[in-house]
Amino acid sequence: MDPSRITVAVVGGGIFGVTAALELAEAGFSVSLHEQAADLLQGASGINQYRLHRGFHYPRSAPTAVESRNSEASFVAVYGESVMKSPRHFYCIARDGSRTSPEAFLAFCHEAGLESTEVDLPIVRSDMVGLTIEVRESLFDPSRLRALCWAKLSASTVHVLLNTTATAEILRGFDFVIVAAYANTNALLGDHQEAIETYQYEVCEKPVVRLPRSFDGISVVIMDGPFMCADPLGDTGLFVLGNVVHAIHSTNDGSAPDIDPELAPLLNRGIVKNPTITRFPEFIESGSQFMPGMAEAEHVGSMYTVRTVLPRSDATDERPTLVRRVGEGFYSIFSGKVGTCVAAAQEVRDAIVREAGVDSNAAAG
Repeated sequence: MDPSRITVAVVGGGIFGVTAALELAEAGFSVSLHEQAADLLQGASGINQYRLHRGFHYPRSAPTAVESRNSEASFVAVYGESVMKSPRHFYCIARDGSRTSPEAFLAFCHEAGLESTEVDLPIVRSDMVGLTIEVRESLFDPSRLRALCWAKLSASTVHVLLNTTATAEILRGFDFVIVAAYANTNALLGDHQEAIETYQYEVCEKPVVRLPRSFDGISVVIMDGPFMCADPLGDTGLFVLGNVVHAIHSTNDGSAPDIDPELAPLLNRGIVKNPTITRFPEFIESGSQFMPGMAEAEHVGSMYTVRTVLPRSDATDERPTLVRRVGEGFYSIFSGKVGTCVAAAQEVRDAIVREAGVDSNAAAG
């Protein structure tokens, strides 16, 4: 069958939806990309720590670490122009409260094939951490990534529909549907309500700050318990803060996120200056225990979004990417780490090629 005669709707204009749409268009399918916002990468794809994970974050989930490590090359092959050539990356194991000891973390890195070098890091209090390593890892620039997505879509045959809610009625008009809508996945299953899954939803804050010059060119993570991090935000000269406790304003297990009406207006709006609700002081109080210079942080604003993870995964902190066949001609992508988006897109492309009975050579051409 000629793939150009087969219509595919991809729902969700985050990095997973964009990449799936590009892969399917490259395979020859007639693809429409539906996004309810006014631009691409407005949700969790555009509001996070912007780390291209290699696995160091996940000493309690070897599968997540391996998946991240193995996916890095495919992301760089497609979106390499968005990957920053600096900063230097450091991981520290807290002396108190960590679920992973320095010895166990080094053993994990060795077993996962993750290279590291033990170092001293002057901005971190040596009496508060039991281990500091420098690693090879990268960040991506969210502005560059969004621009690159647009450039690739413009050069493709994908029909992009912004400000568009993909209703069940609309989706019935397509031969195949892929939902890559992260926190909104269950709401978009349409005629496949039996496939609704329970997720853990977390309304998260990411403060954006200006830090002292001693932080320039450095990305640092304190783990694995009192987890916190400070990462450069593209080439803005600013930093994004993360904290395993203070970032989460609310959490619930269920089929949809339970969002406080006061937080709802802040979600997915980019950097919100002078936000009405913020835990910036708690971030700084916690972070300055490890990095005293953080006490001088200037709060530029905060970003807010809904993070979605598998329920009851706190013990392992696993973050898998899952491609599911929901029903005939209907697939979903549950997105884990950003770096796995190309592998997920290729997996769903291959599944549709098989289900549609398309000759693989024709699809590849």
